[in-house]
Amino acid sequence: MISTSERRNKIIMAIDDQAETLLLIQGFVESAGFSFVGARRGREAVTLTARMVPRLILLDIQMPNIDGFQTCRLLRANPALRIVPIAFLTALKTSEDVTAGLSAGGNDFIVKPFDPDKLIERIEYWTTRRIS
Repeated sequence: MISTSERRNKIIMAIDDQAETLLLIQGFVESAGFSFVGARRGREAVTLTARMVPRLILLDIQMPNIDGFQTCRLLRANPALRIVPIAFLTALKTSEDVTAGLSAGGNDFIVKPFDPDKLIERIEYWTTRRIS
């Protein structure tokens, strides 16, 4: 188990076009002691990650303009983000969706609606795991 001070130093970024979903995720993430940054568009997330590197990115797939698969590819193009875990957090759940997400550079696939405790478990897993 990681300490609260260690968690606060770990920024969790969520990218979702639904403000309500971002607020929900923010509540769970911050109540677990992590820092949170939200973005409502893929390009907004790309801009934010040019200034800061989160410890984990939670990424929706169904978004306007550029979808989560395209956003994932853009994020992976940034050398500083190549080792940052990206977990798709989406209502999509077919095997084709999972394959497309992993092919785009994702590390994990969490289906909405999600169990808050399970979400925090996945966050703890990815924020304590060393990625190379």
